[in-house]
Amino acid sequence: MSETRRSYCGLCHPRCGTLLHIENGKVVKVTGDPDHPINRGAICARGRLMPDHIYHPQRLNYPLKRTGERGQGGWQRVTWDQALDEVAEKLSSLKEKYGAETLTFTHGTKRTYHWDCRRFFNLFGSPNTCGVNTICMCPSYATEFATYGGMIMGSEVPASRCIVMWGCNASQSNPNILYPMIVQARKNGAKMIVIDPRRTREADKADLWLQIRPGTDLALMLGWIRLIIAEDLYDHEFVSNWTVGFEELKTEVASYTPEKVSEITSVPADLVVGSARMYAASRPAVIPFGLGLDKQGINATQCARGRAIIRAITGNLEVPGGEVFSLTGEVGKIRDAVYLEINDVLPESQRVKQLGADQYPFFGFPGWEKNSAANKKLPEGYMAAPEAWHSNLAHAREVMNAIITGKPYPVTAAITLANNPLLALPNTQQVFEALKALELYVVMDYYMTPSAALADYVFPASTTVEQPELWLTSGFCMACPQGIDPIYERRNSYDFYRGLGVRLGQEKYWPWKTVEEVYDHCLEPVGLTFKQLVEQYGVLGQRQYRRYEQLGFGTPSGKVELKSSIFEELGADPLPHYREPKWSPVGSPKLAEEYPLILITGSRFMPMYHSEQRQIEKARKKVPDPLVTIHPKTAEKLGLSTGDWAVISTPHGSIRQRVKLSDAIHPKMADLQHSWWFPEREPNLPELFGVFESNANLLCPDAPEFCSPEIGSWPHSALLCRIDKEQEAS
Repeated sequence: MSETRRSYCGLCHPRCGTLLHIENGKVVKVTGDPDHPINRGAICARGRLMPDHIYHPQRLNYPLKRTGERGQGGWQRVTWDQALDEVAEKLSSLKEKYGAETLTFTHGTKRTYHWDCRRFFNLFGSPNTCGVNTICMCPSYATEFATYGGMIMGSEVPASRCIVMWGCNASQSNPNILYPMIVQARKNGAKMIVIDPRRTREADKADLWLQIRPGTDLALMLGWIRLIIAEDLYDHEFVSNWTVGFEELKTEVASYTPEKVSEITSVPADLVVGSARMYAASRPAVIPFGLGLDKQGINATQCARGRAIIRAITGNLEVPGGEVFSLTGEVGKIRDAVYLEINDVLPESQRVKQLGADQYPFFGFPGWEKNSAANKKLPEGYMAAPEAWHSNLAHAREVMNAIITGKPYPVTAAITLANNPLLALPNTQQVFEALKALELYVVMDYYMTPSAALADYVFPASTTVEQPELWLTSGFCMACPQGIDPIYERRNSYDFYRGLGVRLGQEKYWPWKTVEEVYDHCLEPVGLTFKQLVEQYGVLGQRQYRRYEQLGFGTPSGKVELKSSIFEELGADPLPHYREPKWSPVGSPKLAEEYPLILITGSRFMPMYHSEQRQIEKARKKVPDPLVTIHPKTAEKLGLSTGDWAVISTPHGSIRQRVKLSDAIHPKMADLQHSWWFPEREPNLPELFGVFESNANLLCPDAPEFCSPEIGSWPHSALLCRIDKEQEAS
């Protein structure tokens, strides 16, 4: 018996519409859904691996309880009820002994619903959810809210006249949605500027490629701002009527001449000038979001500020073909994640205990509360409110410190969903010591990972096609239909958190028995059920431009804050200025003699995603081993050839990866694949799936002097390293 069902792919962040081709009840092939209004039938190599993921023999299918010592591989199969009963009982005991703040949480890229986690933690009473947010979209998210009241995720690329790919390699990171838009815009005559240390596919096709020294993007932004102002290329009317802090900004950037910027960034001065002029003169223009700026450490937050300011002063906000972030029409009426998080139930007495908020208040409750208050000045539904799970978190470093030291108070329990903190967080050894020290560690995931191997309880997570989802963003709300029933005893994160919550006395706050009932509740204001939304694919908002002319922006001043009052109130720099990274040829010239190459990590590579898909045979055939890419001239000097195993070292540690040669990278650089572990290896300690062998995070520091002072974004790029040929064992 054959049939085709509509569903969606969640193997990376976008929710591309798919068709599941089913034979005798089993998914045998996945293709793109040509009728889906977002990806329009496009599907990447990763998405085509969905059947391998659904039925992989290493999938977790039943709840497991640890037996024996932590990390020694002793597991007992238990029922969901037994596991939830025991976890709830232990959490209740630890809460009574230490307080609700003793529980923490780590999450990664959106495989689960996230709002359900925040709802549970708010009800439990802990402010200590944490994860990779500080390097993954959230510096941009929180900062853009402070600057102009919302994050731009709706760049109107097809209608733009100039596209700036700044730290964004869409052909690898967003091949089904953003990249086709870029191709269409180029066919329409749009200019394209690529700012990337690597010669990417986009760079090869660009009008201008700026091969920037990693970690110096903010200096280039400040140079652009200076030139745009000095050459009178800014939008006078918009700046005069709808911004505050222009004169202070002008003074702040005055020293960033093309020559100075060139000296800092290694971009020739004529390209600094030419690129700024091309962008400013080609309106409307867009700078689509890219993760490259969020993960460079000390300048990450101010890079987000710089990009936001460039967009604003050139008049590219809320215009056709420009940067649009408003919710419109029916979409704005739908109950969103902020509504579901019920953040108000967490009392102030618990909010002040959030770990790291004293050092990084902008990314904790103080900053989120200020962004939320400004957002509430606008009519409900006009602009999405800042989600707490996105931009209000404990700092991971401080959480790990508290687990290990018990200071400022004991953190004794942790929940991890669809995340692998040993591969996601920096300073891997500290994370390892913290996970070992927990009194209770609970993991919900697809596979047994290095982090899950250290858990007390492991719950099986359903594949995205085994669960429905409501995809609500600026401009549209899409139904992501469940394609198949969950296999074995896999469940979604809502079932997990509701199960725990009911056992801990939260039942009245979990009135919906299924997540589809939750979505029915969310859609009630627009008179739809989730099933009805599935039938029509979704609700697409209609763009309305320059709405700020009637209502202003969701900031304290109601205008775009080129000088941020929220940053200033929280003790952060209200105007962006460049800081040289601690580990760089300029910041540490003596150290650079020992570690002469500039290291970047975190580049996307198909068909894998972060630390995922390592189990899937078809993926491993394409990328069997972790790769470090260096220039052929660099390899020749080091006596390295393609396929050699090399040792990559920073002052923080050493790992091994195979050598790949490419002239797309600068001779003074190295590009290191991140998040490598080996599911085929021994799962027990001390090997732990080889997590300490090729994991780039072992090289990444997280001490305060390396992190952005506003939110504590640690560096996964712009580091110094040395590469040596691995010596064969005698």
